[in-house]
Amino acid sequence: MQHHTPQHTPLLLNRLLSLKDVSPLVLLLDTPKQTAKYFLLEFIHRNKEGSVPGLQIIFLSFETPAGSLDWIGCSSLQFVSCHHLSHKRIHDKVISLLRSDQKSLILLDSLAGVAAADLVTFITPLIRPASTLVAISHLPLPGHTALPTSSYAPLATTQLLYLATTIIKLFPRPEINIDEDDQASDTFLLPLGSNSAQCRLEFLHRRKSGRAVQGSFEFDFTTHTLTFSPKSTTAGDSGGSTEQGDDGLLKDLTTFNLGTTDKQKIARENVELPYLKAQQGDMTGTVVGGAIVYEFEKEDDYDEEDPYEDPF
Repeated sequence: MQHHTPQHTPLLLNRLLSLKDVSPLVLLLDTPKQTAKYFLLEFIHRNKEGSVPGLQIIFLSFETPAGSLDWIGCSSLQFVSCHHLSHKRIHDKVISLLRSDQKSLILLDSLAGVAAADLVTFITPLIRPASTLVAISHLPLPGHTALPTSSYAPLATTQLLYLATTIIKLFPRPEINIDEDDQASDTFLLPLGSNSAQCRLEFLHRRKSGRAVQGSFEFDFTTHTLTFSPKSTTAGDSGGSTEQGDDGLLKDLTTFNLGTTDKQKIARENVELPYLKAQQGDMTGTVVGGAIVYEFEKEDDYDEEDPYEDPF
């Protein structure tokens, strides 16, 4: 998948927040240092004033107490407590609240209570043609790796990254670092300044064409502003190349290798595509439309007397 950072990336993220662009599954990744709850509430703030006529907002709660969202003042918000409900009852409840002819926004405050083996069957019924599902997934604690439920099953985070059309990972601002001695200890420390309403986020949106738009932003929930940071690196890259991140997504999906080696990547980059050469034009820079570029090889049988061998 190709990744690029165009100039209209800030506009794209704002349009996604306002539901003017469609993204069936928006995945919010947070850590113990920075919660994604503020960004989840930003979706409610952007759409509570009737910017989308007839919009239904459904909040599926696994962690949020009932009544704790009254201060937002969203009359169209429908709160569903999912603590003691089975997955089927949650699906039935959402279907009973939805109207097929209206746009809907479904917010899920945590996927921690859904087993990795049930993620696909739980999320799929919530993704509908006229709805956007925004879900929070908590990343594992530093130094801890979640184990798959089966030796052949991918990790829960791997499944979510594969399904999501938009991925947003949140970090504290400024970045909070823990001393190596504290990281090596068995006690997890949460530094002061964690889980603030101001944070940094890495954004990646997958288009239908297969291209992915990415960017880095500074987010402030108190002022409801997004500031684009064009020079920042994406969190999914982790300091490496984008292709390394793609290979990481494919690593645990199957029992065989779907990635590419360094030798294969170099060979792919050195391939000269004929249609690119045809667009270079002649010595004057003139590009002739529909030109056919063919280079004879030593095995070819070229007959100078054959008028159909070389029409040019």
